[in-house]
Amino acid sequence: MPRSLLALALLCTACGVAPGTDPEVIAYTTLDQPIDHSLEADVGSPRLCVSGPNIYAVWHDDRRSGGRNQVFFNVGRGGGTHWGESDIQISGDPTGDSVAENPSIACAGDSVYVVWEDDRDSEFGHRSIYFRYSDDSGDTWQTDQLVTFDPDGDWDAQGPRIVVAYDPDVSPDRTLYIVWYDNRFGAYDVYFTRSTNGYNFLEQELRLDTDVAGAAYSAHPEIAVDDIGGVYVAWEDSRDGGNDVYVNRSFDRGDAWLAGDIRLDGGDDGGASDAFGVTIAVDREASQPAAYVAWHDDRSGGKDIYLNRSIDAGTTWQPEPTRIDNDVEGGSDSFYPSLYAYDDTVLVAWHDDRDLGFDVWLRGSDNSGETWGSEQRLDTDLVGSAHSLGPKLTGVGPNVSAVWSDYRRPSDVEVGHPDLYYRVSTDGGFVWNGEDARIDNDPQSTAISDDPQVVMSGPFVYVIWVDYRAGNADLWFRRMSTNTGG
Repeated sequence: MPRSLLALALLCTACGVAPGTDPEVIAYTTLDQPIDHSLEADVGSPRLCVSGPNIYAVWHDDRRSGGRNQVFFNVGRGGGTHWGESDIQISGDPTGDSVAENPSIACAGDSVYVVWEDDRDSEFGHRSIYFRYSDDSGDTWQTDQLVTFDPDGDWDAQGPRIVVAYDPDVSPDRTLYIVWYDNRFGAYDVYFTRSTNGYNFLEQELRLDTDVAGAAYSAHPEIAVDDIGGVYVAWEDSRDGGNDVYVNRSFDRGDAWLAGDIRLDGGDDGGASDAFGVTIAVDREASQPAAYVAWHDDRSGGKDIYLNRSIDAGTTWQPEPTRIDNDVEGGSDSFYPSLYAYDDTVLVAWHDDRDLGFDVWLRGSDNSGETWGSEQRLDTDLVGSAHSLGPKLTGVGPNVSAVWSDYRRPSDVEVGHPDLYYRVSTDGGFVWNGEDARIDNDPQSTAISDDPQVVMSGPFVYVIWVDYRAGNADLWFRRMSTNTGG
């Protein structure tokens, strides 16, 4: 891929630069590149989607007057070798004083779909969920649409997630599924809607948590779909006091849902502990779609990683979840699992501090979670010597990659900033390549690189992230080969 030449102005007192004089400019060639055009603004909440040769990125930044966040988009053609020379603002901002942020993105073929939070309709800063789409690979966009039935912004809607189901061999239609949480009845509840090709939304949103509406906090839904009309949504829920994990599912593209949602973090009384960091994945290649939900909870003292599974398309789930981290139960803190599932294989990655500093660990099963192999540590520096955080898994069949943020630093750097690292497996996550490799390509530990978003497609791993090397928070991109790690 083309290399970008970045000239960073580094002010160094040890270099003898006097106040008021020009700083030393150090130019170096990088394998990564900035892809936003926000200048002195700060980007946040990046999201990534890949379809064919097009790499789609969406984020919010505060370039508009008053430092207000709005949602922006760019596309990298040719596998990310050619990015747009300007960003497209996705959020409408009709009043010139609204805030739009926290986008989610989905793509299929030449179509791109984005949802986000937007306070344009409220006098009180309440958020609504808005949606916009393009059918020509992001060149032009349809008018944005209000998804939530709240034209006056009377309640607060947050945390939208969007996925798309598309099989061109079956139908040219793209079915979109959107979830969020809002407080129209008091405490937050989880809601769902569906669209075909960006229009024909449901006439009324469907509430997925089945306790009394507005009675308890139900929030942060995550959604996944299979190839036969199955839709699965999991979320955090405090109806019994502490935070539990619940799921609901539909067999028929979201028309009908379970009359009673299902608690997944069994084994103790409801609300007796707190569970967070819910994530979900579906194995579409299994004989019946298999759904997996993972989280961390504190039932044993420290945080442990738990997983529940359904191997019959969400009909039945385990009465008690499986503990995934295999050190002393509750003896350390294990956080924020990431999942990958394909063809009866399921992988779970997380970070924990069993060896003082946080390391990235992974555990896998090759029989749909019936039994589990040994844990593997993925970061290859000295165990426990630096924090390695927030692993994210992506894959295509048996090719899998893990990406994370890492605070290791050279011995001559006194206070380091996080960089990004990754590893690749080509056998379904059971054997990984020798050494982890850095993704961000500036001098090690000199600037914050964080919040990576990763997608594997074909022979490449695509990553975008927030990067401070030029002073402000910018959006950077890199493409790496799954074969060579370069």
